[in-house]
Order: sequence, then C-alpha cells, then structure tokens
Amino acid sequence: MTEQKREQNPLSGLQTVAQLLQQGLFHHRQGDVPTAMARYAEVLSRDPKNAEALYYVAVIACQEGQFKQGVDLARRAIALGGSTARVHNLLGQALDRLGEPLEAVKNFDQAIALDPNLAIAHGNRANLLVDAGLPQEALKSFDRAIELNPQSAPDLINRGALLQTLGRHADALSSFDAALAVIPGDPSVLNNKGMALAALGRHEEALAALDSALAASPRAAHMHRTRARVLELLGRADDARAALAKADELQPPAGH
Repeated sequence: MTEQKREQNPLSGLQTVAQLLQQGLFHHRQGDVPTAMARYAEVLSRDPKNAEALYYVAVIACQEGQFKQGVDLARRAIALGGSTARVHNLLGQALDRLGEPLEAVKNFDQAIALDPNLAIAHGNRANLLVDAGLPQEALKSFDRAIELNPQSAPDLINRGALLQTLGRHADALSSFDAALAVIPGDPSVLNNKGMALAALGRHEEALAALDSALAASPRAAHMHRTRARVLELLGRADDARAALAKADELQPPAGH
C-alpha cells in the first residue's frame, strides 16, 4: 500500500498544469491580474512550450499596453502550434495599435478563416477598415459581427457612427436604438441618437434624446453644443445661447 501511494501518475504533471491554467483564468476573469500572471508563469516554468499560457500572458501584456510584447508572445504561441482564431484576433489588435494595419487585417482575416463565427474578429476587422477609408467593406464586417452577436453594443454603436458618415441617418438611428436596448440610458449613444434624429429633421425627439444624455452626463460639453444646435433649429435662440454658454463654461474654446 505504501509503495502504491508513492507511485506517480504519469499524467499528474499535465493535470497540475491544466489546473494552474484554470486557476489563472479564474483570477484573470475576476480582475486579479497579478495572481493570474503568477499561475501562467508557473505553467510556463513547467512547460515553456505551453501555447495556451503564452496566449494568456499575451492578453495581459496587451491589456497593460505592452503591445510589442503581446505581439512577440502571440507569435510564439502560434509557432508552438497555437494557431487559433483567438490568438490571431489578439495579434491583429496588437498590430493595429502598433501602427501596422496591413499585418493586422491579415491576422483578422486569418482568425475569421479559422473560425468564421468569431464575432469579435469581424468587429475588429470592421473598425480597421473604417480607419483605412473602406466604409462599404467595413459595413459588411459590422453587419456580420452583429449577425453573429446581436448584443454587441460596441459594434452597434460603431456601425451607427459609420452609417451617419455615409448619410444613412435612418439606418444609423436603428443601430443606436439597438445599442440602447443592450445598454439602456448610455449617454454617448443617446447623444448619437440625438444627432441622427436631428439629421432626419425630428428635432423635438432629438432634443429629448439629448436631454436624457445630459441628465446622465451633465458635464459633457460636446453634448451641450449639440443641444445648442438643435435648439437653434427649433427656433429657440435664447435657450440655444444658454446651452452654448454652458458648453463654453465646461470646456472653453481654444485660445480662451
């Protein structure tokens, strides 16, 4: 019996590594990054070629703004056989932040090739295409991201903003309303909704949306300025001047 107790299970080390990874992921999700990092580091000390641990360390590096380190770690994970959609998506995000958009979009494309249903990769690709001045292609990617994840408020908001720049204000309004169904009362989305309504000539509704936005974020100078423009369109000149004065008080114009 004693000898049996001493006998080692050949899989026990692997099981321990798996447990450490799960513990690291648990602490990571709880926001306890130092403890998570300690678990991932322990995994890598036992198994330096563990691609999953390298991926999670790369995630932490990017979360802390260390994008170059994140790129290096993600590429190491890929070289070790960890060529997964999520690794390429992370690599694309980091490369974008490092000012390498062509390499970034290649990695988003690779992520989508590996997992066509990875909504976040479609959304990230869309944002990059907006920055690249390819709005129609970006819109296709936003539409796919939202099809896969209708509750993605960032994609709904960014899609709405893109539609506004394209002059499609009714479609933008629908996108902002969908975002508000996910994050009710969000002041930035209400502000965007107000601008879309104003562009559609629905000035009273625009003012109501802006008033709701300012109730939640009363010190947002740009919202007061938007409200001033809507008040002017309604013929309420005195109220418009008061709104503009409030905006200038919160954020004086350049040179003042």
